[in-house]
Amino acid sequence: MFEGKPDWVIDELTYGAYWRSTNYTRGFKEVEGHWDSWIVRKDFEDIKRLGLNTVRIPIGFWSIIPLGPDEPFMTGAFEYLQRAVVWCRDIGLAVMIDLHGVPSGQNGFDNSGSTNSRSWFTNTTSIQRTLSAITILAQEFTASSYGGTVVAIELVNEPFPYGDNEVQALRTFYEDGYGLIRGVDGRVAVVISDAFRGLREWEGFMPSNRFNRVVLDTHIYSMFTIELVEQGYTDKLRTFCDKLPELVQSNQNIWTVVGEFTTASTDCAAYLNGRGKGARWDSTTDPSPTNLTGNCRGKTGSGADFSNEYTDYLARSFETQTWIYEQASGWIYWCWKTESASEWAFQDGVTYGWVPQPLWDRPATLGQPCQFNDSAQSIENGSPPFTTPDTFRHLPFLLLITMFLTLYL
Repeated sequence: MFEGKPDWVIDELTYGAYWRSTNYTRGFKEVEGHWDSWIVRKDFEDIKRLGLNTVRIPIGFWSIIPLGPDEPFMTGAFEYLQRAVVWCRDIGLAVMIDLHGVPSGQNGFDNSGSTNSRSWFTNTTSIQRTLSAITILAQEFTASSYGGTVVAIELVNEPFPYGDNEVQALRTFYEDGYGLIRGVDGRVAVVISDAFRGLREWEGFMPSNRFNRVVLDTHIYSMFTIELVEQGYTDKLRTFCDKLPELVQSNQNIWTVVGEFTTASTDCAAYLNGRGKGARWDSTTDPSPTNLTGNCRGKTGSGADFSNEYTDYLARSFETQTWIYEQASGWIYWCWKTESASEWAFQDGVTYGWVPQPLWDRPATLGQPCQFNDSAQSIENGSPPFTTPDTFRHLPFLLLITMFLTLYL
């Protein structure tokens, strides 16, 4: 949707500013067309058919509460969220609603809706407006007409506090948000983010004797630092497996889910690092090249063009990660579909074979991930790195899939 727009259109805020300064009616038709066509009822039916049980739907504050003069967002997604929840009710899917962007910005990333804006932590007015948005979500989607379809509300996606004062502000916000939701409903789960602080940061926070049905959300990716993106396939899998003890320990204290992850191994997908930013993998990041010498050809695009080696890694990545995350309270895949990056798309993973059917089958890892062969064998040279399994534990799924850009603009 940013194609053909000026270079300064890089997020929801600037996208809205562009259309409000040119032709708002035309702009609204464009975004409304996206909402009407990108995710339709059949997508939810397919999600259910493939064995998934829950969708995570992101929405920005600008579609929930009144906006100020310096917030030229495109509004209107709320009614589409309502429609999606009704579809899920009728189809038999649960929903987590994720407040993906908040006033003043919570992380400075484009996924917050306002790139380079991160003053939310110190702006009491913005925090109160966020709490107002949460109250509206709770009041609307715990109504009996939705039949309990919304099982969780995430207070804010990926907040990024820089110091102790901002962490404390976030903790206070979590407790206040929890209180507001519990004032409306005692059943729906309240989801908090680990805020890039790691799981141990939250040990003992919001204890179960005072706070009930709280979920800790952590996101695991393997491409957003040079050290991670340059790892070979086997090293990536070992890095995922190394997270198992911490996830299990955290889950003993608070329900812990991996609320976003992907099979992708690189940051080659278009716009992943921001519009016009390029990729670390091939050193096209602007303005700071990485000096890595990877080639993005064959690492993104259509899964029909991926090599057997890459497809095999994607399968091992999916099976390994889901097995690990099921040892905690479940996983949510980012995302259901994409325009041109199959390695990120659950739907394409099924089509091209790296997401197994049924989901609990794990043929690429011989049924037991994280059992590495200590010999010189590796995925890179085509030899299987896992030992033959004795048994495999089938665990119930809790939360499974995110739909990218469904309702978020």
